Amino acid sequence: MRDVLTLKRVTSWTILLFFALFLALPIGKVLLTALTVENGGFASNVLQVLDQKWQISFLNSLKFSLIAASCSTLLGFFLAYGNNFTNLGPRFLKVNTGILQFPMLLPTITYGFVLIYAFGKQGLWTRMLQQEWFNIYGKIGILLGFIIYTLPPIFILINNSMNYLDNRLFVVSRLMGDSWWQSLYRTIISPLYRVLAVAFLQGFFMSFTDFGIPSAVGGQTPFITTLLYDGFMGTIPDFQYGSVVALTMLLPSIISILVLNYLQKKVVRYEKPQNLLLKNNSVRDWAFRCLFILTSGFILGVFLVLLVIPFLTNWPFNLQPTLQNFTTFLQDDSLLMTLKNSLLMALLTALVGTIFAYFAAIMTSRERKVYKVNQLIDSVSTITNSIPGMVLGVAYLLIFTSTGLHNTLMILVIVTVVHYFATPYQMAKEALQKMNLNWENTAKLMGDRWIATVWRILIPNSKVTIVDMFSYYFFNSMVTISAVVFLTSANTMVITAKLKELQHFGRFNDIFMLSLFLLLINLVMQLITHLIKRRLTNEKENTRFTGMHSLNPIIRRLQQR
Repeated sequence: MRDVLTLKRVTSWTILLFFALFLALPIGKVLLTALTVENGGFASNVLQVLDQKWQISFLNSLKFSLIAASCSTLLGFFLAYGNNFTNLGPRFLKVNTGILQFPMLLPTITYGFVLIYAFGKQGLWTRMLQQEWFNIYGKIGILLGFIIYTLPPIFILINNSMNYLDNRLFVVSRLMGDSWWQSLYRTIISPLYRVLAVAFLQGFFMSFTDFGIPSAVGGQTPFITTLLYDGFMGTIPDFQYGSVVALTMLLPSIISILVLNYLQKKVVRYEKPQNLLLKNNSVRDWAFRCLFILTSGFILGVFLVLLVIPFLTNWPFNLQPTLQNFTTFLQDDSLLMTLKNSLLMALLTALVGTIFAYFAAIMTSRERKVYKVNQLIDSVSTITNSIPGMVLGVAYLLIFTSTGLHNTLMILVIVTVVHYFATPYQMAKEALQKMNLNWENTAKLMGDRWIATVWRILIPNSKVTIVDMFSYYFFNSMVTISAVVFLTSANTMVITAKLKELQHFGRFNDIFMLSLFLLLINLVMQLITHLIKRRLTNEKENTRFTGMHSLNPIIRRLQQR
């Protein structure tokens, strides 16, 4: 008993120590750097940093993020409604929802480049339509990039919640004489207002903290993320200036955490939600069919250049098909090393992050006795996603520059594990909380150690969740740029940071080739995880008794006795 408890407590304290070293300490370093008193005191230094340039950058980030989040939330709601309350056909919906999620497989800095090559002065669609409809640099390019970036996760969040709505209430509301709008508000919008608020906040936070899109199509419009990048990576770095800017980026994080904690108490639940056969309405169905086609068509039209430009000799001057760009790419050792570094970092991050998040979830969800250390782990775990990646990158740059972690692949793995920790942790926690708490006690009576119980009982019953955790970490590691852009070196360069470097030299063919290979890697990994999950699901369905699979090791031991 004492050994088991000791192993659990050691695990809890190890997880807490990890957060202390790689979250609390770096953020504390940013705070100390910002509070450094020079030339007149802290107050005067802050006033110098919060000058007109900062105000314009902050307001631009705030304004564009609010507009983009509002547009994405509204569009995501209608798309989710069309997916759940129309008769568009499962095949049509499956294809279009898959297209909606396609941008999640690419980094945001690539969005900017494809927008330029799609709608710029020499863009694909500009040349085909013989007209430049708008200037892609600046306001329109930023908004389009942010909407493409935020729409997929917002749609997924709203759509998943809408699946649990009971549409019988909508029918009852209409029978009671309510208008279509009143029924929509009372039976769909009202139960989902918390989810809609969360989706809006997520879209706002993603846009506010994104660096890739403003750096690609921002033009002369300053943003808080580009201002922070210039503060640390500009011609004359100013760490104190950058640290103060980084602290101001935490303001939306604090507000979003407070709002989300308030909304957490406003949850609407249905005991037995059931779906009725939807009434045929050709006007409604065609309206939503057109909405899906326009949205999917726009996304495909934007990213089509990714499949066209790399296989042309020299866009837009020589449009002869060629494989020379592909051959040149394979002969460039630096680009191949970047590809290998990204793949290795993503695999290591997915492996380490999945193990770490899974054991953290075990500590906070499988213990009958509540320990303060586990409560602290749970509190810290839920806020990691609310810390901007650029702030983490700056913090790691400040505190680990003179250590052995500096300019290594491991520091990229650690910062990515911390940055994306909250979602895999919540996945594992929800899966583990649904399991019977008596399984560990039964195994303990049979003489099993705690780690053996985890390996033989908990893990087999959460394989699908573990695959989801691994894939979440892998995909985000492949496309992240905000944190790693400060921490890469010539030997540890990853694709997203390399894209920023190639932009500086105008090597757009290499940019598209790298983006294309990144997309292929993510598509292959998506296919692999899909096949694994389907196999695991089939195995689970073929299990004769629901709980028999988890208790098989114990039953076999009882039979042996």
